[in-house]
Amino acid sequence: MIFGTGYELDLPFLSSEMRRKLDVDARHMDLYKFTFHPELAGLAFAGMFDLTGPNFTVLELQARWVAYVWSGNRPGPSGEEMKAGIAAYRARRGSPQQTPMQCAALMFARAAGVETELERWPELARALLFGPLAPVSFRMSGHDSLPEAPRRVAQDALAFGAVPTSTFTPEQRTQLQRLAAARGDAAFTQFVERLIKAVSL
Repeated sequence: MIFGTGYELDLPFLSSEMRRKLDVDARHMDLYKFTFHPELAGLAFAGMFDLTGPNFTVLELQARWVAYVWSGNRPGPSGEEMKAGIAAYRARRGSPQQTPMQCAALMFARAAGVETELERWPELARALLFGPLAPVSFRMSGHDSLPEAPRRVAQDALAFGAVPTSTFTPEQRTQLQRLAAARGDAAFTQFVERLIKAVSL
């Protein structure tokens, strides 16, 4: 395991053949979901993205995904999936590619099979949606879930000040409605409508 920090991507410890396959430059390298490459089995990267916001929760989720794939707890992406993902990344490579922390967390949580299902925890939906992005939020279901996770999520949200009132603010309602529209999932849209109605009473 090698840790590196800095503002330019420099991986001199990789062979020239590996760097060529990854097409490494000072800001980019070709990886599927910033993690795997189809021609480099047994090698994974963590934190190789420009993240907006704190990175500890995101890095933990990415590391869990790698661990689950390598241990056989989760299926790894196919070669075709990785190639398609890398092609999509390369198509955007010339433009700024900052990744919001919540988007990266959700991407890795889904890949690792530990995304929290809001519908299962409606009483914690506000805390999960508007509370702090904490590792325990991704320990409520899936591999390595913790029985005390729901209680800790509620405590963290209260300490963070994420649920100061018993109702959604107009801004939160708008954000929820935009989220439902973006997902295009009828069941999730109905869940959001029920949630807004219940919390607004």
